Amino acid sequence: MADRHSIQSTTEPERMASAGGVGMIWLAATMTASTLPLGALIATLFPHAAFFWVVAVAAAFFLGVGVLSLPGYRLGIPTMAVSERVFGKGANRLVSLASWFSQIGWQAVVLVLVVFTVRSVLVYTRLVQGPEALYVAIVFSVLANFAVPVAGYGAIVRAQTVSSVMMGLFALYIFLHLGGLPLLAHGHGPVSFLQTAGAISLALMGGALSWTMFASDYSRFIPSRTRSWRVAFWPALGGAAGGSLVLALSFVLYFRGGIALGPSGLSLSAGGMASAPLYLGFCLFAMLGLLASNFLNSYSSAFSLAVFLGRDLDRKWVTVTDAALATGIALYVLFVSPSFLDTFQTFLDLLILVAAPWTGLMLVRVLLGPGISGTGPEPLEGAASVLILVAGIAATAAFSDNPLWTGAGAGLFQDTDLSPLAGFGLAAFLGLACRPLLRAAGNRIPRAVAAEVAGQPGAGE
Repeated sequence: MADRHSIQSTTEPERMASAGGVGMIWLAATMTASTLPLGALIATLFPHAAFFWVVAVAAAFFLGVGVLSLPGYRLGIPTMAVSERVFGKGANRLVSLASWFSQIGWQAVVLVLVVFTVRSVLVYTRLVQGPEALYVAIVFSVLANFAVPVAGYGAIVRAQTVSSVMMGLFALYIFLHLGGLPLLAHGHGPVSFLQTAGAISLALMGGALSWTMFASDYSRFIPSRTRSWRVAFWPALGGAAGGSLVLALSFVLYFRGGIALGPSGLSLSAGGMASAPLYLGFCLFAMLGLLASNFLNSYSSAFSLAVFLGRDLDRKWVTVTDAALATGIALYVLFVSPSFLDTFQTFLDLLILVAAPWTGLMLVRVLLGPGISGTGPEPLEGAASVLILVAGIAATAAFSDNPLWTGAGAGLFQDTDLSPLAGFGLAAFLGLACRPLLRAAGNRIPRAVAAEVAGQPGAGE
C-alpha cells in the first residue's frame, strides 16, 4: 500500500491491497493499549453501567467504518477528499483541519501511554525507581517514536500486525483467566440506564467515532474488481474485533486491580494479570503496538493536512513533523497539565465535536443517498450539508460534560455526557429529512458526470 499521492485518485496498478488485508490493518489499529485508559475512565465515571452492552454497542458502531470505506474504494481518494465532495472545498478545509488536529492529539496520547507503560515495567522490574523511571521512560519513548518513521510504512504494518495478534492472544487469555465474561454479563452492582448511556457515549468517543474520518484512507487501495460487501465487511470486522476485545479487557483489569488511572496517569499492575511473564509480555506487545499505531495515525493525518492545504505532501516530512508536535504535546501533558485524566477526557470531547455529526450525515449519504459524486457538490447541496454539520456540532457541544464546560443538554441528564449520541443522531436525522433537497440539488449534476460516477468501481454491486 505504498502511496505516491496524498489526495489524487489511486490508479488500478496501485490497488494492490486485499479487503482482508485492510481488515487486518483495522484489527491492528484498534488492538492497541490506547483503549486501556478509555475503559478505565468509563469504569471510573460510570461504575453502574451495563458493561456488556457498552462493549456490544461500541463494536456495532464499527459498521460505520465499514460503510464509510466504500466511497474511497469507489472514487480512489482518501476520506477527507471524499468529504470535500459533500461539503465543498471551503467548508471542508475546516473539517480536514479538525481531522488533522485529532490525529496529532491521538499521537500525543499514544506517546504518553507508551511512557506510562515503560515506567510501569521499569518500576516492576526494579531497573529504575522513583522519578528517574519517568525520565528514562520519556527518553526511550521519544527516541522510539522518532525511529518509527525511519523504518518505513511496510515494516511498520508488518510489526503492528504481529504485535496486534500477539497482544490479542495475551488479552484474550487474561480476559478469560480473570473471569471477564461473568463480570461483563453481571456488571458491577445495580445497573443504571443513564450511566450505561454515558458509558456508551464515552466508548464511542475513543472508539468507532474517532476512526470514521479515516475509513477510506486504506480502502482506496483495494482492487476495483472486489465486491463492495467485502470492502465494507472486513474493516468493520477488524475494527470491531480489536476495539471490543481491548475495551472489555480494560473493564476487567480495572475491576481486578490491573489498571490504576489517576491524575498522575495510568499504571499497569502485574497483580491484576495473573503472572509476571504474562504481564511483561502484554506490556511488550502493548508498547510495540502503540508505537506502530502512531505511524498509522500519521499516515492518515497526512491526507487530512494535504486536503486542508490543497496539495500533495511528502509523507516522511509529515511523519516527522507529526512526531515533533506530538512529542511537544505529550511533554505538556506529563509536566504541565494538572491531571492526565482531565486532559484525556477533554481531548475526547473536543475530538467528537466534528467527528460525531460528520459521521451521522456521511452514513446517511452513503447508505441512502444522494450518492457522493466524483466532483464537488452543487452550491445548494453543499450549503445544506454544511448547515446540518453545524447543527450537529451545536448539539454535540450542548450535550457535552467535560472539564472545560457542561452543556445545557447534559444538565438535563444529571451532567451525563451524551454528546456523541446527540451529534450523531441529529445530523443523521437532518440528513434523512433533507434527502429530497439534497437529491434535487444532486440531480443538477451534468449527465456526463453522472454517467462517469455511475461507472465507478463497485457502483453497480
